[in-house]
Amino acid sequence: MKRHVITWLLLAWMTTIHAQRTCVVADMESRKPIRNALIMTDTHHAARTNLYGYFAMKYAFDSATVSHPSFHSTKVKRTALPDTIFLLKKLNLLQEVTIYGVDRQKQSLAFHKESARRAAAGAPRPSSGTVSLTFDFANMLDRRKRHDKKVLKKMEKIFKEMDAMDDPLYIPPKERIDSLNNK
Repeated sequence: MKRHVITWLLLAWMTTIHAQRTCVVADMESRKPIRNALIMTDTHHAARTNLYGYFAMKYAFDSATVSHPSFHSTKVKRTALPDTIFLLKKLNLLQEVTIYGVDRQKQSLAFHKESARRAAAGAPRPSSGTVSLTFDFANMLDRRKRHDKKVLKKMEKIFKEMDAMDDPLYIPPKERIDSLNNK
């Protein structure tokens, strides 16, 4: 009698071992495990994958549907159930995109033209036939402005000479040649 009980217990234990099926669900492209994938059997039992993509189904079933919101679902028969189930990622391709906008450069130019027109319209106009002279005493005392004018004249002269040097028929002044030879 004891042998029969032990045999039955051993047989029941072995059938529960074979009834439980462990599998991994992974991404087909990257081969990384998929977390929280839902496995729904035809007998309405469900399981979810853990952090490492593993799930264990304790109940007997004929087929199961594996799904995840970011992947295409697949249906697998229990007899052909592999150790790893690969899911293909869903691609959300956009159709033609049309962008409407305003050219900011044209808008800025139009704004500046309009503000200049308004400023000119609000400015006082000199009366015809009279000459108005302005005198600013502070400009006479401004040493920096006088210095800047002198430097500006020198720079204009130098740039004119440099522009002339770009001319293929340019002959430099004698003073320049002498100063170059003395160096």
